[in-house]
Amino acid sequence: MSNIRRKRVICKLVENGRSVSRAMRESGYSKAYSKHPEKFLKTDKAKKELKPILERLKEERDAALEQMRKTRDKAKYNELSNTTEGFTKLLQLLEGKPTEIQEIKDLSEAIKKLAEK
Repeated sequence: MSNIRRKRVICKLVENGRSVSRAMRESGYSKAYSKHPEKFLKTDKAKKELKPILERLKEERDAALEQMRKTRDKAKYNELSNTTEGFTKLLQLLEGKPTEIQEIKDLSEAIKKLAEK
């Protein structure tokens, strides 16, 4: 069953752009485990299944970057820039890397706590 759930999560991530937590919940993982998607992404089995997908995403991102170099003066540059950003964020997500600047989040949480006092 776990093998099927893991494959469902990965399909939902790739096909639908779901968050890892949401994909995990929709695939039958417990609510508690779904709150820690980094644990799922760090498992050897998930890494193994994600590896070819990550390699393909990197190829697509690199191709978009190469095309950007050729079309800097054309309107499609913005589209390529957005595509590159999308691939980069998806790669960060699937590799378990932060997709936001953690220091800013920590700072805003600290400010919020100070304001509550």
